[in-house]
Amino acid sequence: MVPDLSTQLSVLDPAVMSAIRSLGAPGEDDIFVEVARLFLEDVPAHVSALSAAIAAGNTLSVAEIAHSLKGNALEIGAVRMAPVCAAIENAARAGSLEDAATRAANLEREFAITRETLQQVIR
Repeated sequence: MVPDLSTQLSVLDPAVMSAIRSLGAPGEDDIFVEVARLFLEDVPAHVSALSAAIAAGNTLSVAEIAHSLKGNALEIGAVRMAPVCAAIENAARAGSLEDAATRAANLEREFAITRETLQQVIR
């Protein structure tokens, strides 16, 4: 069996973190910290909405929420979380809510890992 590529990737892409940090003005607070805090505040509501959409059988909402989560993950550099979101989106677009639900459980684990890593980075 081929290992899942997402488990081989680092949790956060240092290049993305650096790019975000470069957007801040010299002498100002680290902009990455603010972006990370917003991400950490925003994602739980989206994950809850994703679970509710799966339970309701709404494949369109599942795909849209997963797509949004994927974009948020890519923007912050959460390189393990993004492909899980993409897989949920693809499963929903293919009409497989069972597959999307299984992958949503993986998303919750990946977000927990991402949250822990971000919290360590922004301390």
